[in-house]
Amino acid sequence: MQSWLKIFLYSLLLSTLSLAGHAKDLKVMTFNLRVPIDPYPNDWNSRLPRVISIIKHQQPDFLGVQETTPEMLGDLRRELPEYLVIGRGRNTDEGGEGTQIFYKKNRWHIDKYDQGTLQLSPTPEIPGSNGWNMQWPRIFTWVHLKEKRTQKSIYIYNTHFPLRPQERDLSAKQISSAIAERKRKKSPVILTGDFNACENEHSMKYLLGEHGSPIAMKDTFRLIHPNNNAGTFHAFGKTETCKIDYIYALGKIRVLDANIINESEPFASDHLAVTTILQF
Repeated sequence: MQSWLKIFLYSLLLSTLSLAGHAKDLKVMTFNLRVPIDPYPNDWNSRLPRVISIIKHQQPDFLGVQETTPEMLGDLRRELPEYLVIGRGRNTDEGGEGTQIFYKKNRWHIDKYDQGTLQLSPTPEIPGSNGWNMQWPRIFTWVHLKEKRTQKSIYIYNTHFPLRPQERDLSAKQISSAIAERKRKKSPVILTGDFNACENEHSMKYLLGEHGSPIAMKDTFRLIHPNNNAGTFHAFGKTETCKIDYIYALGKIRVLDANIINESEPFASDHLAVTTILQF
């Protein structure tokens, strides 16, 4: 075989292997979008183009959102036709703020028998229930999906934790138990959300496997940035806090990259989005 042909075939093989490896990578984003209650320039209509710009630039496979009202959800559906979405609101009528999960419809399909939204409550199956007497009802959404090309499966959980530490402890225990008891225990898990807690809090340590937790997740951001002290909540530039928005992983998943998406005014939200790139 002539040398030029060998070089061509070798290059083609490398290119094919590279594409195959890239296809296994997936990107996840969590983004608290802030309920539409603020005046201009932080009102939802002004912020929507900024939100869409960030999402389209990042192109996540999975997007966990928090504080989304039905009005906001309609706008997101219209502006993001490449995604499908699951999840309901936290109120009795299944309206109100939601913790929906968006997923790219050309790559993933859902298991309709293994998905839903539950209350963070002693009665999780009852929409609107708030048995722990939290300031507002709280929920989490989950879905089991398969990649169309490979049929590999993955779970995505998305939540918004309450404001008081003792309520967050109860929420961490409930969602950890739900993950531990998932139907397909060999499938890896991604947990996204606004947890309203700094990293050293009891509830966060519980999710990482301490204090008798049934699971031991990994903070994808910390695996890449062990010494980065950046926060994720800024109240539209008015304050700085610790990192309270997280993407956790469990199972056979390799973390390739992770970032907090920094912005300047005018802001898309009062939180910064967090992303991670994974291989599973």
